[in-house]
Amino acid sequence: MPHYGNPAHTAMMGNAAGMAVIAAAGVGFANALGDAIAASARARYERRYDDALSAATRHADDMEELAHLAMTMLAELEADNARLRAACTQRQQALNALKGRRS
Repeated sequence: MPHYGNPAHTAMMGNAAGMAVIAAAGVGFANALGDAIAASARARYERRYDDALSAATRHADDMEELAHLAMTMLAELEADNARLRAACTQRQQALNALKGRRS
């Protein structure tokens, strides 16, 4: 179908290059927008990861401090236990000595 002299066809052909540029710019903008969204999501992920890592490190430090405190308390309890055993042994010896006198 010939379009000789058709003003709409002539206008369309004149605008075809402009429309192609606009379409390419739209695709480029959409790609840039998608990249920006992906970069934002990556930044949020890294921030959450860093926060979680910091929290885990603080928790590990707290647990290490608690372990040191527990070991100190355990050493004190073992020392108390040794003193109590010595006192019980001494008391038993005194009771055995008193019992031996009565017999």
